[in-house]
Amino acid sequence: MDRRIARTIASIYRGFGQCLQEKDFREISIEDILVKANVSRSTFYAHFKTKDDVLDSLLKNIFHHVFSHSLEVEATHDFSKDSILEYSHLFTHVLYHLQDEGELIKVILQSSCASRFLAALKEEITPLVSRCVKEGVFPKKEIPEELRISSGAESFLTVVTYWFNGNQEQTPSEIVSYYMALNE
Repeated sequence: MDRRIARTIASIYRGFGQCLQEKDFREISIEDILVKANVSRSTFYAHFKTKDDVLDSLLKNIFHHVFSHSLEVEATHDFSKDSILEYSHLFTHVLYHLQDEGELIKVILQSSCASRFLAALKEEITPLVSRCVKEGVFPKKEIPEELRISSGAESFLTVVTYWFNGNQEQTPSEIVSYYMALNE
């Protein structure tokens, strides 16, 4: 992507995030975003049609790397020497990235667009939860597999919401230990 376009989109994301800190999602107008992002209406519409498009694009941007399934050395954590099959590390990796976007995610979770964030997160986390269920990481064999997968995904959303509502006082590893215990 061209650097100018990337900067413009990043500015729109920042402006949108600033708007969410001041208003609920339903109350935000395109004009509000334009002012905060310091972009023209034509520039905005060159990239997005609606504020919903901004939200959807922002969520895709957040989740793109979070769920890339690579364990690289990063500023906040290093799982590069770990096995991709250590599921607790994958969940921890996800939480570190969510923590990196902490302020933005916190305002999203406190707004009327929280359900969209949680639905997108559930869609992204479900394949990982499914692998855990299918490989016996989350046992409880007497419970139907589909129900264990759904429950595992929902409990991940629950611990993420709990964590952000508590200002991320616990480390990602501690939250993952809670999550794994919920699914034993």
